[in-house]
Amino acid sequence: MIARAPFEIDDRFLLQVYRLTTVLALIAMPILWAVYGLPAGLSFAIGSLLSLSAILSLEFIIRRMVKPGGSAQTKRWLGFIALGKYTVIFVGFYLLTKSNWLNVYTLAAGIGLVQLVVILKAIVMMIGVLSKKE
Repeated sequence: MIARAPFEIDDRFLLQVYRLTTVLALIAMPILWAVYGLPAGLSFAIGSLLSLSAILSLEFIIRRMVKPGGSAQTKRWLGFIALGKYTVIFVGFYLLTKSNWLNVYTLAAGIGLVQLVVILKAIVMMIGVLSKKE
């Protein structure tokens, strides 16, 4: 087994973040739907999807750009991907804010879900390191 640094972020960490985010979204969405109605559940699902897709596309772009000797055409394609990503996000937010059924609070909670999962995973990693030192 290869020794890892205690705070190393690798593919396994990112995969765990994606899975935990998906599981929490799938658990929270029906609960919000039952308690606050369909608009709240849908807003949370849309926010979670936006946040998860943003971090997935960020990972995709970073993995493609951090290769030595990349050609100019590859960088141009990555620029178009990034431009397309932010255009879709802008149009999506514009359409969502113009809709009458949007629940802004649950949309914001859905958008913050990935960040919450990353923070929780970091806390668990810190507790694991501190418990090994004692």
